[in-house]
Amino acid sequence: MNRSRAEARAVGSRLLLGSPMNPQSKIVLVVTLCCLLFAGCSMQRKNAEPSIEFTTIPFTDQGGTQRLDNVEGRVTGARPNQRIVLYARSGVWYVQPYSNQPFTTIQADSTWRSTTHLGTHYAALLAEPNYVPPAITDVLPKRGGGVVTVESVEGTPVLLWQRRWFRLATGLILLLALLLLYRYRLRQLTERLNIRFEERLAERTRIAQELHDTLLQGVISASMQLHVAVNNLPADSPAKTQLAHVQRLMGQVIEEGRNAVRGLRSNSSDSLGLEQALSLIRKEFAAEEQINFSVIVEGKPQPLHPVIRDEVYRIGHEALVNAFRHARAKSIEAEVEYLANSLHLLVSDDGIGIDTQVLQAGRDGHWGLSGMRERAEKIGARFKVRSRAMAGTEVELTVPGRIAFQNQVGSFPLRWFTRLFQRKDAVQSISESRREGPK
Repeated sequence: MNRSRAEARAVGSRLLLGSPMNPQSKIVLVVTLCCLLFAGCSMQRKNAEPSIEFTTIPFTDQGGTQRLDNVEGRVTGARPNQRIVLYARSGVWYVQPYSNQPFTTIQADSTWRSTTHLGTHYAALLAEPNYVPPAITDVLPKRGGGVVTVESVEGTPVLLWQRRWFRLATGLILLLALLLLYRYRLRQLTERLNIRFEERLAERTRIAQELHDTLLQGVISASMQLHVAVNNLPADSPAKTQLAHVQRLMGQVIEEGRNAVRGLRSNSSDSLGLEQALSLIRKEFAAEEQINFSVIVEGKPQPLHPVIRDEVYRIGHEALVNAFRHARAKSIEAEVEYLANSLHLLVSDDGIGIDTQVLQAGRDGHWGLSGMRERAEKIGARFKVRSRAMAGTEVELTVPGRIAFQNQVGSFPLRWFTRLFQRKDAVQSISESRREGPK
């Protein structure tokens, strides 16, 4: 080619520097120069050898039957029907991607793309259509025998943060850090909750002491004086029967006052269990009323936070009192169920039910339903009332175990983490109810 170009330049110089040329001679000169240049370029293309270049090289790895990655490249000087054969080295060379799929097609833009199992080195062969590559070989095939050219490269080094074990360890460390942060936050909330419990119990104890020393003692003193007055009346006095009735009412008031004081002074060690306290409500009503009453306990009883226990008792007490007084029921049942993650209370009867309007808006001058709902909201519980005319009533209360139980053991750590903000909201609700103080 260089010689042809030199000859063309020499001829052009002699012609241009020589005598003047007519137009026909100039046309012949231009055509001759173009032919010489075209011939030189054709000779260069014929002499250029095909070559293969990798544009995407997979990571370095010992390989495995399940680990695949993309490999890409381009080829120069390939003839039609020629194909790429890929190999990956893992001790020996394995044809890729599979032994029964050893060929990769060259695209119209001279690029090729395939998948390969990982290895330490990768090789690409430009092969003739009739070439049959070995599936496994210790040494790569050489040029000749159907192999036009061969190119091999080392795999892309895997950096530390790109290794699977590093990513797994990092994920575990982050998960552990989140769990530790959660436990730390939970401990803070628990300590704050316990402080609030102690403050409210102390306030309740103070109120109970004041009630005992003032109001209750005054009523007891008045009852004793009334008892003396009744004994001094003649047996046939018409006022003696009325005063005796008043004396019995005062006795009931004194007993209820003592129960109230006992409830205010209750703590986790000396108070009745929730189910035992609910079973005593039957004694508040006349024994001659023929009502079947039962308290059922499901699950293993767990110690409850005193404040939560008292709030649940008051809700259950209100529901049972309403059933005894207004339901005209023949059977009343209170079910206390201790579940793994909640405390469940269900009060049901077979009475006349509650009117739909009363169920939604309440009865004028009565605050039983609204009071139960407010108490449930303050302790972060779910409260439902279901009733139909002449089909009875069900009052259902569900308190999350993390709020109700003193020794609540968390479940699987991931479920702990997903419930973190729910727990925070419930604890804030309890804190607000404590700040309001006893009613």
